[in-house]
Amino acid sequence: MKRFVRGIAVMAALASLSPLCAKEIKRKIKPASGWVLYLPGKNNSKDVMKDLNKSGWQVSNSYEEHFSFVDSNINGKKCLKFQTLDGKQDAIVLPLSGKEKRVTLIFKAKGSFDPDAGTTPYGIFYAYIQNGSWQTLLRHNSSNQVKGVFDMSRMRVPGGPGDFVDGWHDYRLVFENTDSPENMTSKCYIDGKLVHSDKAKDRKDWSGNLIPDVDTTKLDWNIMGGCGNYLEFGDNDGSTNAFGRYAYLLTVIDDDVSSMSLEEMGKKLGADLVTNPVTSNDPAPASKRPAKKPAYINITKEEVNSKEDPFYDRSAIKDGKLRLTKLPYSRAKAEVITDSPVLPDLKYAAVVDLSGKDGAFKTIKEAIDSVPSGSAIKILPGLYYEKLKITKPGITLVGEDPSSTIIYGFEADTGGIDGNLLVEVNYLPAGADSVGDKVKIPSEPGENCYFNAANITFYNKGAEWNKKWGSSERRSIALALKGVDKCYLKNCIFLGQQDTLYWRSGRIYAEDCYIEGDVDFICGGATALFQNCKIYTLDLYGGGIIVAAAGADTGYASTSQYASGFVFRDCKISGSLGYKDAANKVTLGRGTWIGGSATFETTVGRTVYLNCTMDNMFKTEPWSSWDSVNTWEKAFFREFGSKGEGASAQNRPQLTQEEYEKYYSTTEKILGYTPEFK
Repeated sequence: MKRFVRGIAVMAALASLSPLCAKEIKRKIKPASGWVLYLPGKNNSKDVMKDLNKSGWQVSNSYEEHFSFVDSNINGKKCLKFQTLDGKQDAIVLPLSGKEKRVTLIFKAKGSFDPDAGTTPYGIFYAYIQNGSWQTLLRHNSSNQVKGVFDMSRMRVPGGPGDFVDGWHDYRLVFENTDSPENMTSKCYIDGKLVHSDKAKDRKDWSGNLIPDVDTTKLDWNIMGGCGNYLEFGDNDGSTNAFGRYAYLLTVIDDDVSSMSLEEMGKKLGADLVTNPVTSNDPAPASKRPAKKPAYINITKEEVNSKEDPFYDRSAIKDGKLRLTKLPYSRAKAEVITDSPVLPDLKYAAVVDLSGKDGAFKTIKEAIDSVPSGSAIKILPGLYYEKLKITKPGITLVGEDPSSTIIYGFEADTGGIDGNLLVEVNYLPAGADSVGDKVKIPSEPGENCYFNAANITFYNKGAEWNKKWGSSERRSIALALKGVDKCYLKNCIFLGQQDTLYWRSGRIYAEDCYIEGDVDFICGGATALFQNCKIYTLDLYGGGIIVAAAGADTGYASTSQYASGFVFRDCKISGSLGYKDAANKVTLGRGTWIGGSATFETTVGRTVYLNCTMDNMFKTEPWSSWDSVNTWEKAFFREFGSKGEGASAQNRPQLTQEEYEKYYSTTEKILGYTPEFK
């Protein structure tokens, strides 16, 4: 769930806004102390606001949209229902004094999976302690992770809680401040097991919101977030909509209850904190997915159940062509791409033309199925609505120009990367098809273990379509490469959002290509050299991430010495102008992605930028950790000869001249071969 920090400070630090709710809320704020137990419906079974307020919790002006009761069989005969499926943030706040040494938040909760996104859960909790400008945070998100302000822990790992959101579970969030706010820590326990620990962060982006002597009886509580002293709980993070049921909320201030069981605490309070409630009048989230995917590359309002008239589709393509000076989703200039390329001199085994004239195949799939291994296929201009899985080795696809030779589809269907592939080229042995699958590394690549493409746009519009009908799934892979020993991509455009390029293993040369996305949009364990490419980061509320490198993996024992990871040479690293002055900027890469390589995880992720021109859009420390174990310091991140406004050697590891000469000075040293079309 995303922090909404555009900021209005709460408690003694919240600025006034114009009310968005007609009902004016008046209250006096008193810091909580001791044991604060909220049993939904116990104080007032008709009015959620009054019920919460009597327990000390403050609600926003939009509480009527997001908080309600469902019937229960225990305690106050109600459970608190909280959901922000409308995409708006909301939360409740418990005022504190700022002198607390320990705050423990205990609750029993039941979540749900998104019916439109497979195993994607809704967020169950977003909670933090704010002590002045210092914050320590714990949140559960749609990737089934628990995150803080610094680190992340995955739940779907051996020994972890797994997919726990659709049943009742016990949560204990412990925030400790033993000496000073900057040393605050947070710990998350699920069913008694510690699953994540984190540290405090100075919210300097909130410091300007400090307003000392504000009249708290006249605040607009519609949006909460800012400097002050309080505990916040709900969904004020936005990247993951919340959907949860809460049997109770117990806040214990300064008492150490780490050794107390729920039975013991319940006995002390005269409440049942152990029994999983049975609820009624509590339907699961309904599907919003339209019955069918769009029929054509331009989406109509009917296809996304839109009431807008006319429906404005930013990705409209006119006369069958992309505008290379203003690409569909980003409006960015392709820059390194040409619409009048010189075609490679090849003997074509098949021709693809939508019209089917002169014996041409109407689809790319039909052409691939018909030709032998080691064949080149010419693709005439057209919009090819196809989802391709290519397992036949030695395929070369050549379009006439990328502005009018476009493979597209609407693939962004599940919470897993392998459910969202537009074009997949997979030469791996059986059993290494999906994330996390491993096989014994083959000694040698098989015959014709290559794939080439030139002058083609690979456009996965799934995330765009999802956004229009209300889904949060952004994973939209334009091209997946798995076990491709050699690959040459020339003058191609790759359009997606999250995970645009998923290159799991192999050795890839991409020349004069345009790639855009927002999070981890170049990911996997392959060795890839990007030569004179434009890498464009789309605007994203929490900041963009370019590379998520898995353990460097060529896929074959005979080539393993060339496991160089992702190497960008003479590239243009740019992005949305919104990043220039934004608080949340762009990350160059992050710690090793476990599960993203095909055959083994004995190596670290590697990412190197050579002589690249960089926009001014990066964080002060632009390398981030994947989680608390796979930190960026353990991975291999280097730059050499960076130029432009975004170039800096401060906080950014640099290649030595000796390392450059030995490992990165030629294409052959990086890839172990000289790229060629065939």
